This record gives sequence, C-alpha cells and structure tokens, in this order.
Amino acid sequence: MKTLLKLSLLFYSVTLFGQSSKTINTSKNNSWNTVSQVKKTIKNVHFTFPDHGFAYKHKNELVTECFEAMKYNSDLIKLNNFKDTIFIRFLPNRKAMLPLTGSTPSGSALRYIKTFYAVANENMKPPIKHELMHLIAMIEWGYEHSTSVWMNEGVATYASNNCSGWTVAEMYRYFLETDQLIPIELLTSDFRGQPENFAYHQSGYLVEYLLNHYSIDQFSKVWKDGFKKFEEVYGLPFSQIKADLEKDLITKMPKAPKIDPQTFYQDCE
Repeated sequence: MKTLLKLSLLFYSVTLFGQSSKTINTSKNNSWNTVSQVKKTIKNVHFTFPDHGFAYKHKNELVTECFEAMKYNSDLIKLNNFKDTIFIRFLPNRKAMLPLTGSTPSGSALRYIKTFYAVANENMKPPIKHELMHLIAMIEWGYEHSTSVWMNEGVATYASNNCSGWTVAEMYRYFLETDQLIPIELLTSDFRGQPENFAYHQSGYLVEYLLNHYSIDQFSKVWKDGFKKFEEVYGLPFSQIKADLEKDLITKMPKAPKIDPQTFYQDCE
C-alpha cells in the first residue's frame, strides 16, 4: 500500500511539474515586451523618440528640423502661424512603422490623429518637410477631394523640392523636353496608378506655379471641391494655365537639364 502511495505521489509530481514547465514556456512565448521611449512637449508639438540609438542621439537636431519645416511649410501656403497640437513620433526602422500605419514608408502623416511618424537611422533620412506639409495642409483644409490627390502630393513635393539635387522645375522641364508628362486626366483620376516620381514631381511644379501666380484661396477651394471646379475657380481652363506655365518655364530654362533616367526610379522626397 505504501509503495502504491509513493508511486501515485511520484506520478502526480511529474505530471504537475511537467504542466508547470509547459506553462512557463508558453508564458515566455506570449510575454509582454518593454518598449522604452522618451517624450517631450515643445510648444504645440508632442515628440516621442526611442530611448537609444540614432534618433535618440540626434533628437535635438531632428526637433529643430521639424520646427523649421513647420515654419517653412506654413509660409508656403500663407498660414500666419500653425498652432494646432500635433504628435511627431520617430521610429528606428521601417519594421516599427508597420503596426502603427499598416505600411512601411520612411514617413507617414495621419491627419485624423494629427500624427507624423518618421523613420530615422544611419541609413535613412526622414522626409520631415514633405510629410509635415501633408499634415499641416490636411489639418488646415481637410482631406483633399479624390480628384485633388495630385495637389496634396504636389504641395508636399514642392515643399521638399529636391530629388537627387533636382528641383521640381528642373524635373518638369525634363519631362516636357522628353515628352513624358502625364495627362492631367490621369493625374486627377488615377494618381496612385502613375509612375511615382513622375507624378509627384510633375504635380510639384504645377503646384509651385499655381501658388506663385494665383491665390491660396483658389488653391484650397479646388483642393476641397475637386478638379471639376478648376476652371470656375481659376477663371481659365487648366489647358491654358498649363500652356502659360510651360511658356514661362522655357523662357526661364531654355535648355532642359540632362537628368539620368534612373533618378526617377530611386527614392527621393
């Protein structure tokens, strides 16, 4: 009887500790991870950085760049002072961007939570000016009309105004010279379906011209109401403004720049 009792206790002990060990392993597989960050509110901006690494080491420079970009972008679209509370969160890599935005770009501006996510590391410069322009414009005017995506991407591209050292004006002049301009019908109906750097930089110069020759009120109205209102708002058909733009550009830049075609298939702001 004693022998049977000892065997029963031994079996119980083995079973119990076996289950306990299995539970511990499962717990490890589903454990909580610590994600350390540093936060600071400066004026109207809530900043968040990883607590170590490249972005942390360069946080002061990145904060300065953000405020300079906000001032530049506000001036570009004739805002006296941008005072809305926004959130800017720097991340160490694209992988960290995925659970926050559902994609892995180097930067993403989400108007509905007033947040700009940016990847900053040794190999990646965050598109601060570009994405903050998106955020500021969308906070100021709301989401663009479905036919005005070219205006949203155009104004952000014009704000950064640099692709491998080339301006949007130079890019447009090259497209014009090489007959690679995208018809406005495609820019307004299927912007995302066009080759990215072609669509972005062509739109960037269109926006530059509109902002420099017409009012910001006209621009924001077409942004909100859509391209069908273009002629009514600007008083001229788009084709006439495009012709004026190209005549003016050729006068300013008689010789088209020689841009390496591979430029348009590389990442740039």
